[in-house]
Amino acid sequence: MYKLAILDDDPNWCLIAQRFLQKNYEVVVYKSVSSFLYAFDELSQYHLLLIDFVIPSARHEINVDGIEIISRLKRLPQPPSVILVTAYMSRYDLEVNGKKMCPQADGFFAKDAGLELLNQQISQLLRDAQ
Repeated sequence: MYKLAILDDDPNWCLIAQRFLQKNYEVVVYKSVSSFLYAFDELSQYHLLLIDFVIPSARHEINVDGIEIISRLKRLPQPPSVILVTAYMSRYDLEVNGKKMCPQADGFFAKDAGLELLNQQISQLLRDAQ
């Protein structure tokens, strides 16, 4: 079974996404940058990560956003696929500007686009990674 991790500070969205995705995947949720970075060395065990674009920084990691975290993940020896997730941009805006904003991300997802679309994107990225 594929393993996914979510880094997002919105507990409601995390719960909804986790419940929806755990039908097909093993899903772990990190609700803070601190907990995520604490487990950083173990993150290559995941096949795909969903990273929130706007997430409060950890005390010791000032100005760390989703783009910076994705950049760090892509420097791992075997980086997982990564989707940048946001509630602040529309699906269209992400399609047009996502790669300019975060070239290291493998995919982009607007939270209001629906979980079925997210599941399709995850499935496609996992197939492409094989």
